[in-house]
Amino acid sequence: MTLSEFERTRPYAKYFDLPYPDLPDEVIEKMSSPMDPSLALRLDDRNKLLDPGYMPGEIGYCIMPDGSGYIASLTKMPGVTLQMLEWWFAWHGIESLRYKIWDPRDHYKARVAPEHLARRLDNSLSWKERNWNTSDFVVENVGDGTLALRISFRSPESFGFDMQRFNSLPVTAICAHSGPPQWDIPRTTFIHFAREVEGGIELRSRFWLGWMIVNGRAVRTDFEVDATRVKGLSNHSPQEFHRLAAMLPALCRENHDRQDKAEDFEMLDFCNA
Repeated sequence: MTLSEFERTRPYAKYFDLPYPDLPDEVIEKMSSPMDPSLALRLDDRNKLLDPGYMPGEIGYCIMPDGSGYIASLTKMPGVTLQMLEWWFAWHGIESLRYKIWDPRDHYKARVAPEHLARRLDNSLSWKERNWNTSDFVVENVGDGTLALRISFRSPESFGFDMQRFNSLPVTAICAHSGPPQWDIPRTTFIHFAREVEGGIELRSRFWLGWMIVNGRAVRTDFEVDATRVKGLSNHSPQEFHRLAAMLPALCRENHDRQDKAEDFEMLDFCNA
């Protein structure tokens, strides 16, 4: 994939050319074959992410006994703050270049839903609030071919987190459903749960394929999970988040205070063609 002449004029285009960092040996080893499903975190038990320490299955993937899919990954992010992560998820879906620099191998297009752009640009909201109740439409390869996806972000409260505990800790969570652009029901629920550690944060990502959250409760969908997709996503997620960890401190520092305006994006599709 290459960038257009217009994209090359953007101040953050330089990040597209950054080399990918090597994945830790532990990640490569644990993602090489399925984990024991008994080590998976059930979606019903997502509040266990608030507990101190680590779970036995922090890294791995599997097909669950009920036929659903599960993926867990752990990414150390030195120099990254919780606020940087919240900024990133509100900022990157506004235009395709921002999505491409995240993972040039597998990210192709992105755009926030037009009716949600105003919320993403609303300075009266915090970065995390700008993301809640908005959707990104993306084109990417998560390991089993190119797909168009809708990613709909929700608040941790709407996802059933114990907010008394949540708000007492130095943590944040990016919560979302994803699936085909015009879904009847979503195909996947995911949570990128981050907590402060010495020198930065650590990101504990969890994907539940074949599950969704309804009124704060976990509900099994009738989505038939493809083992190839589970395996593909188990490789894709560490790739994109270890890359993000390497570039986010500088990227955020350089772009956090740049004010996006809605009119700046009206002609973007034509400029990027």
